[in-house]
Amino acid sequence: MIPAGGATVSVVTPSFNQGEFIAEAIRSVLDQEYPEIEYMIVDGGSSDGTLEILRQTDGRVRWVSEPDRGQTDAINKGWRRATGDIVAWLNADDFYYPGALQQVETFFEAHPEVDGLYGDCDYVDREGRYLRPYPTRPYDYLLLVREALDFIPQPATFLRRRVLESVGFLDESLHYVMDFEYWLRVGLRHALAYMPVRLAATRLHSEAKSVRSGPGFARELVLVYERLFAGPDLPPAVRAIKNEAMGNAYYQAAARCFWEGAPREARDYARRCWEYSTGARRSALAAMVVLGSLGRAGVAVAAGVRRVFHRKQ
Repeated sequence: MIPAGGATVSVVTPSFNQGEFIAEAIRSVLDQEYPEIEYMIVDGGSSDGTLEILRQTDGRVRWVSEPDRGQTDAINKGWRRATGDIVAWLNADDFYYPGALQQVETFFEAHPEVDGLYGDCDYVDREGRYLRPYPTRPYDYLLLVREALDFIPQPATFLRRRVLESVGFLDESLHYVMDFEYWLRVGLRHALAYMPVRLAATRLHSEAKSVRSGPGFARELVLVYERLFAGPDLPPAVRAIKNEAMGNAYYQAAARCFWEGAPREARDYARRCWEYSTGARRSALAAMVVLGSLGRAGVAVAAGVRRVFHRKQ
């Protein structure tokens, strides 16, 4: 249960050379008008001016700057030091909307059976201008597994401490899908819920890892699904959707590689997806293989067709 005085929310920000954006992330946390915030920034040894910004926080932020093994390691390092009743992580190039933490605490107080909560999130550009909404959906664990699409926006997700105590921390062997893998792991043991309220924004820019992650994302997504269905204690309802889920994981891996200019890898995943597919999916896979054989020229043709199609919608 949340203490009567209100829950402490521990927010961890992993950081490495994000000086262009981190000040906005910090402001979005410190300006929450929520009294019980424990804010930690775990920096990997930035050399771009980040440390000057951190030194100006006047003790309102606990921070450390030292070499680490990447983003996932930094988040885990912060979570292990966190003392709050609710934990979250906010990347250095993302930010919270005003009032987000109060709405999270109020929801958890009203729903003691819920151990994880996520709200809505917006995609914004480099300057913080709105682009489009994150494709969030109401929570359904089987849907999350079957679709192989992460509809839980990481910046807008909050967990009770008992989740860490039960499930453990992020998988430090993962660098692109560590959040999705964690939701899959948490969902097997804990109740999650969706609150249709805008809580955070995630920034799309050329240096963002999520924008340039094609083959790396694909490898990790497929690995996560292979591990999931190799688990000995998987509930029967989850095991029953294995073929459909694996097919979707291979398809998402193929599509990510294709659209991010890695046609050879896209063809490999498309071939692995073929055995799980029928009808329209097979037609899409065939087109991906054919266009992928043309290399980047094939990707350019597909992009042109897609733009024309969307204009007609």
